[in-house]
Amino acid sequence: MTASDDVPTLDSAVQEAIEWEITLRDGDVSSAVQAQFETWRLADPSHEAAWAKLQSRLGRFSALEGASGAAVRRAVNEPSSTRRRMLKIGAGVAAGVLAGVGTRELIKVFALDADYHNGTAVPERVALNDGVPVTLGASTRIYAPQDQPRGNIFLASGQIATGFRAGPRDWVAVATRDGMVQTRGARLSVDALRRHTVVAVQGGDAILADRRGGRVRATDGTAWSLSSERIKLMPETSGDIFAWTSGTLVVLDRPVPDVVETMGRYFAGYIRFPDSALSRRVSGVFPLDDVKGSLRQLAEGLGLTLNFYGKALAVAV
Repeated sequence: MTASDDVPTLDSAVQEAIEWEITLRDGDVSSAVQAQFETWRLADPSHEAAWAKLQSRLGRFSALEGASGAAVRRAVNEPSSTRRRMLKIGAGVAAGVLAGVGTRELIKVFALDADYHNGTAVPERVALNDGVPVTLGASTRIYAPQDQPRGNIFLASGQIATGFRAGPRDWVAVATRDGMVQTRGARLSVDALRRHTVVAVQGGDAILADRRGGRVRATDGTAWSLSSERIKLMPETSGDIFAWTSGTLVVLDRPVPDVVETMGRYFAGYIRFPDSALSRRVSGVFPLDDVKGSLRQLAEGLGLTLNFYGKALAVAV
């Protein structure tokens, strides 16, 4: 792996919540430190929200409101129709479990009512109701509304790869918050990251459109960065991007937050890299079936040491 040097850092409230978690885990916490922590939580609503979301990820809710974190996770992993019913029935419990984060907000932020969801670290192949074959990456949620034209997909989170349609004249359109990609015969890999959407095209051409109306024809074998402001050709080939379907992450001159975010889908807890590392760029090949090893590889390439706190946290220093 190689590293080079421009990207924003993670949300400050999330960073601070992780740092407080590490501090409070030390066990022998003075009353003064505890008071500082409570002051921090009350100082801004975003602090309380970040702390609640962190705790939900750490699964520490077994004693709250008589509901277990396992029960909530089980509801999240149910098929969408069952999950919607469970979330409606258990709205009061879920609100208590999430320490003030409302169920509606949870559904909105995490797309818990998505039509298809892969909650495992292993790619899952599904056939949508309209016959479109799709591979779902880890932590992926998509909507495929039946009242929309055939082949229309909204990728709320994660990464998908589409298969070839049986009818080559049928369009496949994948939208994210950044824009849309459409094709009549190609396979697509679409990755919804925080800063942008990564699109790769194989076996044909596709049209990329951003939210401002910009359009680009993406030719066979190319990879693109699609954001709300621009569409940019990436140095990777489509083969590099599609490698995730066989368990490998390949990046060339990619911002570190992109890589950390992708690996985070395969790691059960939170990952914390220092700001100095988040402003750099890296190139490398990382196995996704050994995410701890890949995180260490990433950290070492940046001149850092990675510490694991059980399965809950990975902190690079």
